[in-house]
Amino acid sequence: MKKIFTLIGLLICLNSYSQSVFVPASAYNSHFCSEFDITVHSKFTNKFVTNKLEFIRIQKTVTSNWTTAYCDCELCHDINTDTGKFSVAIGQTCETSAHFYPDGAKGIGYIKIKVFPEGDPANFVIGEYSASCWGVSATFIENQKLAVSPNPANTVLNIGFGAGGEYTISIINTEGKVIVNEKVENLVNTLDISNFNSGLYSVKIESAGKVFYSKFIKL
Repeated sequence: MKKIFTLIGLLICLNSYSQSVFVPASAYNSHFCSEFDITVHSKFTNKFVTNKLEFIRIQKTVTSNWTTAYCDCELCHDINTDTGKFSVAIGQTCETSAHFYPDGAKGIGYIKIKVFPEGDPANFVIGEYSASCWGVSATFIENQKLAVSPNPANTVLNIGFGAGGEYTISIINTEGKVIVNEKVENLVNTLDISNFNSGLYSVKIESAGKVFYSKFIKL
């Protein structure tokens, strides 16, 4: 009888331990529509019985012209990636985020992410991310005058402008940290990004009181 109760207790512990969680389970952020990237953060704690996990973007609802990308615990994916594999130690908590790109248009965005042990989609947890934007700020987006290539990029990034002048180039990671900040005058400028971590980056260009934005993926 004692062994039976011990086994029952063990099963209860394993069941409660398997309840992985997003905090918050439904995350939200709002900003000016002129912002290039509206980022929504949520922490994920792995309480599955394995460190090898998968995610699937099971729902995406965004205003026309909006796009969105997801960052799991290891990698920021491009806007067309709806599934992927990643690793998190059992019991570890990590940062995840959804990135909404409004392209200057008022609206809303929503995605739902399903995370489960690799090969076991029936055992899962759900994370939700939503964003909205309003009005315009003092800056504006005018991407047609800014060329960023190649994209994705590996070792170098070329940034070209539609006209000559003085420009300030800033490269910003998903945590909002400025990795590069340089003043340039050339129509085309080449940056060494070989030491960058893989993931999604924002390119911010300032010139004559105007601000231009783009993005690229580092392989």
